[in-house]
Amino acid sequence: MSAVSRPEDLGSRRRLKVAFAIGFAFFTAYFDRTNVSVLIANSHFNHDLGITNDKFKQGLLLTAFLFPYGFSNFLTGPFCDRIGGRHSIIVAILSWTVCMCAMGLVSSFGVMIALRILLGIGESIMTPACNMIVAEWFPDTERARANSAWLAGLFFAPAISFPIIVWIVNSLGWRESFFVLAAVGLLIALPLIAFWTSDRPEWHPAVSAAELHYIRNGQVRTETPAFSLSNFRRLFSNYRYWICTFAYTGYGLGFWGISTFVPSYFVHVRHMNFTSAGLFSVLPWLTAAVMTILGGMLGDRRAAIRVRLWSGGYFVAAILSYVGVHTGLISVSVVLISAAIGLLAFTLGPMWAIVQELSPLGMTGLGTGVVNGVAYIAAAFGPALVGAIVDRTGSYAIGFYTLAGWLIVTGLSLIPLWSGYLPAKNRRNE
Repeated sequence: MSAVSRPEDLGSRRRLKVAFAIGFAFFTAYFDRTNVSVLIANSHFNHDLGITNDKFKQGLLLTAFLFPYGFSNFLTGPFCDRIGGRHSIIVAILSWTVCMCAMGLVSSFGVMIALRILLGIGESIMTPACNMIVAEWFPDTERARANSAWLAGLFFAPAISFPIIVWIVNSLGWRESFFVLAAVGLLIALPLIAFWTSDRPEWHPAVSAAELHYIRNGQVRTETPAFSLSNFRRLFSNYRYWICTFAYTGYGLGFWGISTFVPSYFVHVRHMNFTSAGLFSVLPWLTAAVMTILGGMLGDRRAAIRVRLWSGGYFVAAILSYVGVHTGLISVSVVLISAAIGLLAFTLGPMWAIVQELSPLGMTGLGTGVVNGVAYIAAAFGPALVGAIVDRTGSYAIGFYTLAGWLIVTGLSLIPLWSGYLPAKNRRNE
């Protein structure tokens, strides 16, 4: 192995700062979108919005974010391809800062729904933009880990935000939680993106020639990054791409359907008080953050196992969520539900590495945006579905069992890709 091909010999490691910057931006974005999961377990928030004891409307607060978030990915993906990943994230941060400030001022459920829709549109920029930056800045053998680095931010966010939001709500009121989150995005996430990242490593003055050589020599795709009809046809005629798109709906429905009602489940079924439920709700997110990093590390050991890690994570998560809801022991329930959410997170690093490799250069925003869009349109029905089932049957378990079944279905759909997801000529890492 040549000197410039070893990471420890590079003259710079700017890509690590890039991973941290986009990870923190995602951390902030998920802070913003998941705070409602805590607030719907708070009586004052529900009273002020007029949704007390209405689980469907409480779930609708998440659905109102998820559906436009998913649909907008079809448009924001090409938008990101056009203006670049760095500028796209800056636009996203500015848009969600305005929305969060406005949400802290309203008392109308209808207005809150409208603001959640706008928040979803603004944040839909994040996933295609982050995927574009990873595709440009990291060699193929580091992409699963790079993905896990920025994706871990979305799990550390609720792990930290749950106790913080509980403290803010108990000390000051629910409105102040929105203002704090807006400040974090504007004052920390925005400067990191503005100064630490660029669309391509060639454009950043802190990148050494050795690091640039290491990045580019480690990438399978060598075509010029540009939109073309041939690349468009190559992407959307690839059945492997569409299997991945369908399979990712398992994560969307399962993760959001289960995690949205974890605090409420602990309060209403396991009979914890609001503060205890907020603290126990940290465990699933911490587990998810750790499992995301583990999935990325294993996914980079050998590309051929990435699909099996993805589908296997779904199968085990479905089993653990079923047993976690079924058990009569509170401690066992908390541990197993946390592990189930962690296994879903475990699949993300390998999954996005697969989609990045299937997307031609210059179309990473579009390719990842469509996958994310389809998944989140499906995910939009998760919280409302669970809420409607709870309203009709009085059982959280039935809602969680339904989602576990969908995880099994989408995990099985990946079996045709177990033998490989790249054309033979590109299987350098398999």
